[in-house]
Amino acid sequence: MTALLSPEWFDQASMALAALDSAGDVDAVVQYAVSANPEGKVTFHAVIEAGVVIELVAGKATDPIAKISCSFDTFEALVAGDKSTDAAFMDGSIKVEGNHKIWLLDLRSVRASALAALSELG
Repeated sequence: MTALLSPEWFDQASMALAALDSAGDVDAVVQYAVSANPEGKVTFHAVIEAGVVIELVAGKATDPIAKISCSFDTFEALVAGDKSTDAAFMDGSIKVEGNHKIWLLDLRSVRASALAALSELG
């Protein structure tokens, strides 16, 4: 089993996400920061084109539309399907900086599709 947020996980996740069908007609770059990871804070970003995550890579984005932060426990629950992003936002376990509307509404279908695919990585 590949460790969540490890370099190997990013490789597997990128391939799985790029193979998904479009989940909308939105383009965006979103940066994520996951704290309290066993290996320390992990920052990564997703490049979304035409409703598909074409790139998921470690590191900061140049000009993200939104910056999302959460704990490792929250991220793990999202990927496992134990918690929805909407619920995590509402209870404060996800923080959103930048364009809330794009992340919360326009990317809702993209997030759902991506998290479903990531949950299958094991």
